[in-house]
Amino acid sequence: MFATCDPRHGETTSGLLGEEEPAGRPNQEVLMLNKRSLALAAALAALPQFALAGATGQCVDVSVPKKAIEARNGKWIQLTADQWQFLRGIYAMNPLTPPGLPYGDRAALARVDGNSGGLIFFIDGDKACTPMPVPDTLLSMMDDVATAKISHEGSGL
Repeated sequence: MFATCDPRHGETTSGLLGEEEPAGRPNQEVLMLNKRSLALAAALAALPQFALAGATGQCVDVSVPKKAIEARNGKWIQLTADQWQFLRGIYAMNPLTPPGLPYGDRAALARVDGNSGGLIFFIDGDKACTPMPVPDTLLSMMDDVATAKISHEGSGL
């Protein structure tokens, strides 16, 4: 983020990566990033045990996050085996998660109203492990995996 001054009009404009906005109006990308950051921070603050579990690789009883989500009028959704396998690959390649595959043999998605994304828990027996935030774009891909939707490039040359 940077600020410039237009001496002809005495106005200050702000922008991101060279993009200028009218004086006094924040850049739209910054607003969206701030909203997502706040939503993630709120989720982690409301569920501190899960943040600790993700950072240390420890697991908690599955009833703990499930009850916390339900208490916030959220949804706890068991994922299909195909979705679980898909998410294991996402987890392994995600630079924000510990190296390797997550614990468990299945996964659940926690969703709360007002947040377009969700939180994936990898389930190991009766334990919820390695929570991973997922954006709404990844949720859309998970739906495609569940319905076995296959996208083709097009009709060719």
